[in-house]
Amino acid sequence: MRRWISLLLILVIAASLAGCSEEWRRKFIRKKKDVAKKPRIYQTKRYTKEPTEALYTKHYNYTISWLSELVDDLGQNGKKDARCIEEALGQIKDVRFFLVPEKAKELDRHINRLKEVQELILRRDLGHANMDYVRRSVEREERFLRSEFYYNKIKKYLKESFDEEEYPEIEEARAQVISKGAE
Repeated sequence: MRRWISLLLILVIAASLAGCSEEWRRKFIRKKKDVAKKPRIYQTKRYTKEPTEALYTKHYNYTISWLSELVDDLGQNGKKDARCIEEALGQIKDVRFFLVPEKAKELDRHINRLKEVQELILRRDLGHANMDYVRRSVEREERFLRSEFYYNKIKKYLKESFDEEEYPEIEEARAQVISKGAE
């Protein structure tokens, strides 16, 4: 009987040691130290970008498509309406940067109308009367852009180069991007 108990005890000890062998190994083996990573240094490079036909038409087409999408889906989703008008305003401001100052001033009145529409949309004040007003205003501005600012009609009013003196917002935006990159 003693033999059976001693044999059983030996088997239990052997099984427990065999089952814990991985943990024992992990406990006594040294862990590798983490090597500190070297910080990456990025140098910003100032690129000269000239206004081109492709850039103008890209922003023009984006403006038209955002306005069309707003007219088609107006009132179905407030967040989508807000996004459409914000994107359309952003794109029309980009279109404005490509134009000489005299022609760009023509767009200011239309940008202000779109800002009024944006205020109505952001206030979520789209009852039947306001929704009709917004729809008619956006359609009117879209028609105006299609008739007066398409590329073939406007190409003689495109700038030869971007002048920072005319639009200080460009320089301010560039400075913000550089300061964010330095952080």
